Amino acid sequence: MNTGSAGVAEGTGADSHLLADIVMAAVRRGTGSRSAGEETRNGRDWEIHTGTPWTYVTPAGCAMPAQGWKLHVSATQLSAAVVLARTAEVLVRRRVPFKFAATFEELSGLLSRDVDRGTLGKFITVYPPDDAAAVSIAEELHSATYGLPGPPILSDRPYRPGSLVHYRYGVFSATSVLDNDGTYASLLVAPDGTTVKDSRNAWYSPPAWAVSPFPSGRAPARTTAPEAVLLADRFVVRQAIRHSAKGGVFLAEDRLSGARVVVKQARPHLGSTLQGRDECDQLRHEAAMLDLFGPPGITARKVDLFEQSDNLFLVQEHLDGTMLTAWAGERTGPDRRGHDEVLTVVRGLTALVAAVHEQGYVLRDLTPNNVLVTADGGCRLVDLEMAAIPGTPVARAFTPGFAPPEQMNAPRHAPAPGVEADLYALGATVFFLTTGCPPMLADDGPDEERSWGDRVRTLVSVATAGDPVAEAFAPMISGLMREERSERWDLRRVEEFLAKLDAEPRPFVSVRPVRHLGADEGDRLLRDGVAHLVRTMARPAPGGPDPLRLWPVTGFGADADPCAVQYGSAGVLTVLASLLDGPFARDPGLPATWRSDVTGALADAAGWTLRRLDREPRPSPGLYFGRAGVAWGLHEAGRVLGDDDMCAAGVELASGLPDSWPNPDVCHGLSGTGLTLLHFWRATGDGRFRDKAGRCADSLLAAAEHTAGTVLWPIPATFASSLAGVVHYGFAHGVAGVGAFLLAAGLALGRDDCLETATAGGRTLVEAAEITDGAAWWDQGPAGGARMPHWCNGSSGVGTFLIRLHRATGDRRFLDAARGAARTVHLSRVSSGSSQCHGLAGDGQFLLDMADLLGEPAYHDQAGELAAYLWARAVSRDGLLLVPDENGFELSAGWNTGLAGVLDFLHRLRHGGPRSWMADAGDGAAR
Repeated sequence: MNTGSAGVAEGTGADSHLLADIVMAAVRRGTGSRSAGEETRNGRDWEIHTGTPWTYVTPAGCAMPAQGWKLHVSATQLSAAVVLARTAEVLVRRRVPFKFAATFEELSGLLSRDVDRGTLGKFITVYPPDDAAAVSIAEELHSATYGLPGPPILSDRPYRPGSLVHYRYGVFSATSVLDNDGTYASLLVAPDGTTVKDSRNAWYSPPAWAVSPFPSGRAPARTTAPEAVLLADRFVVRQAIRHSAKGGVFLAEDRLSGARVVVKQARPHLGSTLQGRDECDQLRHEAAMLDLFGPPGITARKVDLFEQSDNLFLVQEHLDGTMLTAWAGERTGPDRRGHDEVLTVVRGLTALVAAVHEQGYVLRDLTPNNVLVTADGGCRLVDLEMAAIPGTPVARAFTPGFAPPEQMNAPRHAPAPGVEADLYALGATVFFLTTGCPPMLADDGPDEERSWGDRVRTLVSVATAGDPVAEAFAPMISGLMREERSERWDLRRVEEFLAKLDAEPRPFVSVRPVRHLGADEGDRLLRDGVAHLVRTMARPAPGGPDPLRLWPVTGFGADADPCAVQYGSAGVLTVLASLLDGPFARDPGLPATWRSDVTGALADAAGWTLRRLDREPRPSPGLYFGRAGVAWGLHEAGRVLGDDDMCAAGVELASGLPDSWPNPDVCHGLSGTGLTLLHFWRATGDGRFRDKAGRCADSLLAAAEHTAGTVLWPIPATFASSLAGVVHYGFAHGVAGVGAFLLAAGLALGRDDCLETATAGGRTLVEAAEITDGAAWWDQGPAGGARMPHWCNGSSGVGTFLIRLHRATGDRRFLDAARGAARTVHLSRVSSGSSQCHGLAGDGQFLLDMADLLGEPAYHDQAGELAAYLWARAVSRDGLLLVPDENGFELSAGWNTGLAGVLDFLHRLRHGGPRSWMADAGDGAAR
């Protein structure tokens, strides 16, 4: 991943106001008013709402339809002012509402190679009042902007060939609603009243019932991809390696030579800058790098460079080998690569960097994703598009974790860095290939006192300890990754180190013990994490409206339920209640106001959650994305606060949960609901919850699909969900999660049918396990899919179920598989992120389960090893040491993705107790 590459514009200062000023001038001319927004005698006033990412321009009193044929107009950064001025003249005269990217920086994001393909290029969005107006407005806008440059908009169909004007059918003013997956979705209403999600695909895909009024709309929309595409009458493309906004990368056959080749595409005007360059220019530069570095074998050879249908294509030879990212995964996995193999690859990588520097270039983007390891251990570089001569003007480009501070903090347009940037990247790449640990460190706050060098040394120390090969390379890694450019090892010193290392006896011997999280370190992370949650919680101004969310979110959290466990308030309620109710609250090192501060935050957050619940329906009943987890969190908050009304609100919400639902899973569906109902039965003694839990079990037993020796729970293909048709093994959406509920129900309700089906689920998982050197891995499901070590889809979640099934049945097969899952989790610790869902916190919880349920402290020690990585990755902000969320660089509060789940793991590691969100017998009211 390149961050801040050629698509980033300055977009600051006066430029930020230029676009709004253009529209205001058009409004003044169109209304005859002295200032935009001023009401005139004939009432033709306008409302202009500025902000980011969009500025909205609306005629006062305009009643916008809920949905219809909308228009999009694209532009480059250099054409944007003219395109906007001409477009605004038409729309103001016709009194049509529209919005536009508020700044050049926002526009540059819409043109970036990393933007979602369904959003690509949508500079201006126009909301016509009806179909006839949409056609006539499109014609006027096409005429007004014809000949100006702008990129294609993939989700739309062009009004005419070469036009900047595009159209698609979509939502105008309809409010987004929570869907069956617990996320906000824009829904289109069909003529018969049914609804369908307004999907912004990377291709034109209107609903079948939406009849296009545009002449070009008569052509049928694409429904399937072509089996093959012929380019330049020579290259037959049959397979896409990847798609991006910039263009695809494809595997093709050269009909001239019969060889396999790789074809890279660049769409016109993508990544366009205020300097007039775009991704096509970048691809031409990459072609020049292939001409320079291909013949000596540093990279692939260029085969051809040509234009077709306004796109530029670069064809290069196909190289056989393994990307270094995957090679490192194999090296650090159970089948560990030998010392000499690693040394050979590191030497080859060093030689490649030296060869590039000898030609007077700096790579600027050396990462494991840009290195290919051949069968004989040789190395080749790929994707040399960022290579530059030091000191020449370039757009900033880097991959997080593999760039030194001076490269990350450089201006968006600046002279290319010196070779020292590649030296840092070489150290980071060797660190990754020897440990499998991504060398990512989020920035400390501007006033923090920790040095970058100290943080790097901590991470290297934790990741290499106990691994003899990684330890052997640690001095070189630390020498290359120094903060000061002048202090980094040069390549001659690297070569001398490698020669000395080659002379040492084999095998290398580990001399440092594996690092565990210390008690003081864990307490610091707990204290600071809670302080951060309290400090950053949004609170309304006196007399003002409630905030839309209590804590900032990142990534997919922007569209998620703000009350649910996964990204929202319910998970934070539960962890704050647990900390207030547990031994940590008696820590003498806590501030005197700690209890009152946390109690106040818990009460405010619970109150906000309760008020928010009254505003909108929540169809998903699930534990992590739906109403079940919200009910659980409210009840816990009320119990700890001594607030009977809050407890009653949780009980009422839980009592309304359905006992039949199409989705059987834990996160969004019926198994999560069942776990919650069992918890409420134990917490309240109310038999209604016992009975509803039994009916949930009945529904899941009826939904099970049995074959010879297996049982599975597919999510129905007809269900309105992004998970429709999914068949998984894991805890979040598959057999392990459903089995965990049926096991708990069988034990709590005395139901042999539940226990029998749960056991069948366990046998299914045991048979599906892939065992390598004692480590157990699972595909996503019977159809395959990526193997992961985590809770959501992988070993940690499967093991969470199997160890409980072993405890209930005594079956040795389940114990052996759970031990294999634990080995996988432990081996994968260096490469894992931080979160509960798919990271160290959730994996550590499983190891604590193993320790508790088997009475084996060694698993507790392993959980402490996982926690050491949380300490090594922690970031300092406002004097607090905090663990970043699932993306590794930002802070968020969500349970499964952010700080709340990490704090719960650290609390359990330090002070014990049962696992949250489970319905284990005797789990206690707090959990």
